[in-house]
Amino acid sequence: MDSYCKICFERISDYSLYNLIKRKNILCEKCFSKMNAKFIPFKIGNVKGISIYEYTDFIKELIYKFKGCYDYELKDIFLYRYLVYFRLKYHGFYIVYVPSYHIEDERRGFNHVKAIFESLKLKELSILKKKIPHKQSDQSSFGRHKINDVIEIDENILLKGKKILLVDDIMTTGSTLLTSIDLLKSKGAKTIEILVIAKTKIKQKDEY
Repeated sequence: MDSYCKICFERISDYSLYNLIKRKNILCEKCFSKMNAKFIPFKIGNVKGISIYEYTDFIKELIYKFKGCYDYELKDIFLYRYLVYFRLKYHGFYIVYVPSYHIEDERRGFNHVKAIFESLKLKELSILKKKIPHKQSDQSSFGRHKINDVIEIDENILLKGKKILLVDDIMTTGSTLLTSIDLLKSKGAKTIEILVIAKTKIKQKDEY
């Protein structure tokens, strides 16, 4: 039985090479090529990270449809061809989702970051919480320095000896990730790495 691309809805032949060696396809080759994964390395302080995609207009539109228009069916398109690689790379890590405001999650019906990354099947630590609504791209430079007043960590959790994979959909200024890193380190995390879907071209906090 043929399947259909979750982006353009074009029919995908079940006889494609990907289907024969992997599993049912959810993207046509045209849309997959347009996404154009780059696996871009970056650092925030001494913490290494990977941005899977450049923040192109196409990726921006896909994230908006998923996150802003509540198109839950798009949750799998960002990672599904790379799941084996990432499961091997981050074997033994605990996953921590950069938090979103709980009222926004309730309105959307799902936590968009968790929906994307839970397919990695890593053990989850739900220890970060956003206390108030806050969008980095809308904040002034002064406001971004106050991000430590927005995010808090569960004080009852100890991370000594644990390897943490911190994940988010879009990295804009890096302030949210930096604050999350500081909180995780304060609880004794042994190793922290970052994985994001896309990184914008706005100057990052770790670049001087």
